[in-house]
Parts: sequence; structure tokens; C-alpha cells
Amino acid sequence: MDASEKLEKGYEIARWRDNPWSLEGRERYENALKKFEKLLKHPWLAKLASDKISILDLGAGRGIGGVALAKTLIGKGVEVELTMVDLRESAVKDSLKFAEEEGVRAKAYKMDAIEAYKLGRFNLVLMYGAILAHFDSWALPRLFASAAETLRENGVVIVEEMDRTHAIFMSRFKEFIVENPKPEALSISVHAGYDPVKGSYLRNYIRVRDWEAVTLPMNFRSISTIASILWLFLKDIDIVRAEAENIYLVLGKTPRRLLKPEHLEDPTVIKRGKPWSFP
Repeated sequence: MDASEKLEKGYEIARWRDNPWSLEGRERYENALKKFEKLLKHPWLAKLASDKISILDLGAGRGIGGVALAKTLIGKGVEVELTMVDLRESAVKDSLKFAEEEGVRAKAYKMDAIEAYKLGRFNLVLMYGAILAHFDSWALPRLFASAAETLRENGVVIVEEMDRTHAIFMSRFKEFIVENPKPEALSISVHAGYDPVKGSYLRNYIRVRDWEAVTLPMNFRSISTIASILWLFLKDIDIVRAEAENIYLVLGKTPRRLLKPEHLEDPTVIKRGKPWSFP
């Protein structure tokens, strides 16, 4: 089972709110609209305002974040070209359907977000929701290198994320979590290990009805860590506190273009897959 198939299975089992046609997903979309309405008042984004803006949504899922940002700009009279990228084929198809329903002109591609710099340059690059949780400590710089490379000189990167390190420190890591409490779709996740090389926590996601299961690596970072790594690729960084508890938006502008995605080849420890041990 490859990475895209594992993600498909994980989203089937767990209760991750990326379905815009569900009550939870619609609520998340409505919240995103309100969030972007306020965010567009930030000086960097206000300065960016023009008659035409292109958006690249990385790890778009079913399009909740990208469509909400595009819809907000369209409401201000801006012509928007939205491009969405995701590894899950079902999400790519659904994102196009959702964009059409919301009156947003969009393209979508099934591809690794790390390769998205090959699509050209954009005014806005968006990473919305839990996308960073799926990128380990070595993949995250590659993701940000791709985002910076695809950004136009006056463009802005927008990352919406939870301060996951703070959340886990305050509530303590849970070995066992009920992911979906609905009886007909009851699912759980269980801690399954830790990869010290990639910094990933492995979790088994299990649907109780038929015991369908998949193991996914999850990655937890503080907002300051996300912002400081992004800073390596973009000259200026800002952090915006959202109204929801522990949710932030990290903004970055002015690409350095010093370290490109193709420069980041696998180091020895990743090729080996484990730490070197004393003989």
C-alpha cells in the first residue's frame, strides 16, 4: 500500500473533517470564510490585492481551505485562478466538484505537494488544516522549498495550523483516542511506535465495525518551529492568532530562492532508514 492509498484509508476510517458536504465539514468551511475575510486585512495581503490572483492550495483535500480563500477574494471583485494539489485521487475529484458548486474556477492535480513547484508560479500558496502533520522532519523543508519556489516575488505563503506541541504538552499524549464516536462508523486510533529518524509518531487507525486498519505516521510541531523553518526559504515571516484556541496562521513573503527543492537529496540516515549503531 503506497502513501496515497494509506491516506485514502486513513481518511475513510478516522473522523477528519475534510468533507464539505457533511455538517462538520460545512461548519469548517464557513469558519474558513470568516477567517480569510479577516486575514485579508493583513498588510501583506492587502498590498497584494489586484484584479487577478492565482492561488496554489497544497494538500488541498476536498478543497475547503482553497475554495474558501478563493471565494473570499471573488467576493471582493478579484478574478481568481485556483489550483489544488493532493495525493488522494478521491479528494482531487471532490475538490473540483466542491469548487464548481461554490462558483470557483479551479484545476486540481493528484500529485505530491513537494513536486508542486513544477506547476509554475502563484500569488498565494496555501497550506490549510492538517497537511503538515503528514510531512516528517525531512519532508517539511522540501515542502517549504517547493512552496517558496512556486511563489511569485510579491506573493505570500499562508499556513494554517495548530500549535500541536503545545496542545500535546498541555493535554498529554494519548495512547488511545476515539476518532469517530458515531456507532455506525466507530473508529479509534492507538499509538503504535515512534520513528526517531523522521520524528514521526506511528498510529494505528481502526474502524471497529469491520476492524479495517491502517498505520499512518503523524508529525507534531510548534508554531514557532513551523515559522522558523519557513523563514529559511522566505525572507519575512509573520504569525497571526486565529480566534479558535491554539490555531494560528503563519505568513511568509519574499522567496530567497537559495535552496531549491532539487538541492534537497536524501542524506545518509534517510537512505539507511535507521540511526547508525555503535559496533
